[in-house]
Amino acid sequence: MPAQPETPSDPGARPPVSARRAASDRSMQRATLIAAGVGLVADLVLLAIAVTRPESAALYGALVGTGLTLVIVLPTVAIAFAGPRLTPVSMAATVLGSWAVKMFVVILVLLLVRDMAALSTTWIGLALLVGAVSAMVVEATVLMRTRQPLDVAPPSEPRDHG
Repeated sequence: MPAQPETPSDPGARPPVSARRAASDRSMQRATLIAAGVGLVADLVLLAIAVTRPESAALYGALVGTGLTLVIVLPTVAIAFAGPRLTPVSMAATVLGSWAVKMFVVILVLLLVRDMAALSTTWIGLALLVGAVSAMVVEATVLMRTRQPLDVAPPSEPRDHG
C-alpha cells in the first residue's frame, strides 16, 4: 500500500494540537481548579466563622458572598476546559462576555441586598475577598510558576499588505 499524506476528511478540521500547547492547556486547567478549590475552602472557613457569630446576618451575608464567589470562579474554570476547543476569536469573546456577565451579576446582587437588614454586607464583602480574591491570586501564582510558553502557529500563507 502506498503511503498517503494525512489529510483531514473535514476541510474545516483543526490541525493537531502540539505537545507544548496541550501542556499549556493542562496547566491552565490545573491552575483554575486549584484556585477554585482554594477559594471555596477559604469561603468554607469563613462560613464556619460566621456560624459562630451571634447575629444570623453574618451567616446569611457569608452565604451570599460565597454564592457570588462561585459566580466569579466557576465560569473561569469552565472557560479553561472549553478553551482548547474554541478559536482565538471565540475564546476572547467568551472571556470578555463571561467577565461582563459576572460583573453584572455581582453588582446587581450587591445593589439588591444593600439595604436588607437580614444580610451583613460586611460578611458579603469578606466572603468575596476571601474566596474570589484568593482564587485569583492562587491562579496567577500557579500560572506564573508553570511559565508555559505561548504556542502560536505561524500563518500558512503570506498576506498581501499592499
